[in-house]
Amino acid sequence: MDVLIFRPGAIGDTLMLLPPLMYLSGQAHITVVGRKPGLHFIHDFVNRSMDFEGPGWHRIFLETPSRNALPVAAADLVVAFLNDEVGCIRRSLNAYFPDAHVYLFPSRPPEGKDVHMVRYLSECLSAAGLPIDPERVFENARKYPTIIQEQEWGPRNKVVIHPGSGSPRKNHPPAFWRSLIKAFVQKPEFRSLIPAVLLGPAEQPMRAYFMKNSGSPRVELHLCSDKEALTALLGCASLYMGHDSGITHYAAMLGIPTIALFKKDTVGQWAPLGPFVSVIQSNIHRLSLIESTLEAAKDLTN
Repeated sequence: MDVLIFRPGAIGDTLMLLPPLMYLSGQAHITVVGRKPGLHFIHDFVNRSMDFEGPGWHRIFLETPSRNALPVAAADLVVAFLNDEVGCIRRSLNAYFPDAHVYLFPSRPPEGKDVHMVRYLSECLSAAGLPIDPERVFENARKYPTIIQEQEWGPRNKVVIHPGSGSPRKNHPPAFWRSLIKAFVQKPEFRSLIPAVLLGPAEQPMRAYFMKNSGSPRVELHLCSDKEALTALLGCASLYMGHDSGITHYAAMLGIPTIALFKKDTVGQWAPLGPFVSVIQSNIHRLSLIESTLEAAKDLTN
């Protein structure tokens, strides 16, 4: 069966599709149409990945289907996680794939439905006729690493700290992370771990701050602009700390002990999934938040 799945979004949105895709491995020929850089994180686990911003895909938004075909000309099943209030996308997909079963689902669960994103996506794919057990997909992702790292990158002697995310509203200020690092390195139980601050393209403005205010001379600063550099750094981590972000989801799915700080009440839908995850709701006093984070770090590294 040739299956075409549309899931354009940020890294976290794309990674939420990975557990059901892994469950379907070998049961269908799957093409995923999404956005970079999220596509880079699932590329190795599907038969084909394609950039939604690439030539031709805009045609699904046209009121009248184009005479030109889409970049994928045929499929047995089309599943699109796209908001389609006026029905234009459905009409287009039905026109471009007349012999396929076409299903459209909102990109996120309906307002007020407290269901985890992995479970939601799995339920949608199951409703579209794919052989998926949503409960098992969710439990497997929660209990076991979704992604197995086969390459050994080096000794796991770092605590990787990611002070950013795709949305500034999710982030604590750099000064909070400086205070947390300073408190972390003072704890005897963490002296064997090297703090490594991870800065991606979105965190470039923080670079100067952390170069001057790292919180400890032991701190390393890592600029990771692509998946390969990020994976190499996480391969040396025995602990990861970050916000609600795509990188945090990636660390958890790799099986790295992960602490996720949530400022918004979205844990039910977006909690990172992995065997060693601690989620902290950060609507508490700053000092209490640092203490709670250090306590979680102690539990995860013992």
